[in-house]
Amino acid sequence: MLQGIRSDLARLSRLQLVYSVLAFCLLLGLCVEVPAFSQTHYTMTAFLRCTRENAIMQAFYLMKESQGERSLRRIVHKPVRVVFKNMAEINKSLRNYDALSWMSSQGEQVIFVNAKHRSAPPEALAALISHEAMHDDELNSLNEEVESWRFEAAVWMELKAKNPTLAKIPEGINALVDRENRLEQETRQGTLEQFVRSSPGYKDLPEDSPGFEHQQVSTNQ
Repeated sequence: MLQGIRSDLARLSRLQLVYSVLAFCLLLGLCVEVPAFSQTHYTMTAFLRCTRENAIMQAFYLMKESQGERSLRRIVHKPVRVVFKNMAEINKSLRNYDALSWMSSQGEQVIFVNAKHRSAPPEALAALISHEAMHDDELNSLNEEVESWRFEAAVWMELKAKNPTLAKIPEGINALVDRENRLEQETRQGTLEQFVRSSPGYKDLPEDSPGFEHQQVSTNQ
């Protein structure tokens, strides 16, 4: 009987995996293009190791075709887990955080995305995840935050240019889109670095941190 139960569980796990893959394909409308993943190092299996969230899968696909690919490489190669989370369950003080990158004592990185953003456009999620993936160790700094926010803005601006319907979303409709539009505005005004450095949450951060590759990110705009 025990062997039979194990067999049933194994079949169920395989079915769940198949259903996850099919759901992802149907949501993107890309069933006929799935083989394209196998032509690169971004296989469906690699994506499924990092997330089981369909919305995040869509964001991965957009990152693959944009500047966000730089962060996607980090996510897939480590690999990193990316999940939606009620941030208040981590700590009540984090309930309004849009996302958080957490490093375990074993070196595992998990990117928590606020569950309130489940319905956000995948372009906005792609930009946010691109930012968080840059925080790939326990050390942080002002320069790291400036470049991470700059990179998030760059990814958003690129993806927004590819999908003009995003520019038609009114302010106040989607919180994550409002965030990305604010970053775009600060970038175009040349005030993004000042905006980041003035954040109260970063007041105790050192200027630099070991392990961070400090390099300017172009917006290509």
